[in-house]
Amino acid sequence: MKTRKIMVRIGTVLLLSIIIWRFISYLNGKFLGDEYNHTAHFFIALTTTILCLILIDTVRRIDKISWKYLGLDDLRTNIISFFIGIILWAIPAAIGLIICLMTGWVEIKVITTDLNQLLLSILILFITVFFIEAFPEELVLRGYIYSYLNSLFPHKITLFIQSLIFSLFAYFIGAIYSLDQLLFIPSYGLMLGYFRAKSGNVWTSIGFHAAIMTATQILNLAHNHFHVSGAFALRFFAFNLLPYMLGAIALELIYPKHNWNETVLICDD
Repeated sequence: MKTRKIMVRIGTVLLLSIIIWRFISYLNGKFLGDEYNHTAHFFIALTTTILCLILIDTVRRIDKISWKYLGLDDLRTNIISFFIGIILWAIPAAIGLIICLMTGWVEIKVITTDLNQLLLSILILFITVFFIEAFPEELVLRGYIYSYLNSLFPHKITLFIQSLIFSLFAYFIGAIYSLDQLLFIPSYGLMLGYFRAKSGNVWTSIGFHAAIMTATQILNLAHNHFHVSGAFALRFFAFNLLPYMLGAIALELIYPKHNWNETVLICDD
């Protein structure tokens, strides 16, 4: 596939994805407003995934390529990769949380005393985050766009380009609204791209994305489960820095033969 055609495809998918998320943002404002509603949020999340699936499947069919060229594999491999992504975040984050609590950097007061209610809320939020963020964003950015970029550039260059595109995407959908977000988004995009590149499977980054965003959001006061003091230290050290560092080391051990100079050509079926 020619370079110009690939760049047109990437630009088109990026633009349409931004339109989808702006539409979802409109739905959020219209049906949710300032109030958090589990049911409405879930159906808006499901709408996001359906629209992105339609988009990627349409462009995939136009180019006559299979899903395997977009960083997906058979069902068993996808499931294993998904849980690897979750574990790569969860274990370092748990270590970081313990360190934050022991040093006094962070204090967490539990508001909800009903354990069953809390677990159900976490499960619902995890599913919602999966459909509204983790799956559609990773499918578009670390699936389609990363794969097409990697047909032009080696992984080591693709990694940085896709992070830049991810940052532009975040800006245009209104996700960069503070200095914290401006610092967070590019590094977050790099790490997700690193997971996708090393594992060769976009489900690894989907699992990591779902885990970190669920934990970050469940601690928000809007859910009325926890009151957190020192939230910045918790997010920076426990939820981001440690998982990035230890996750990268773990991936190096799991996938030691990854070739950062490799380009993967996209072929017609």
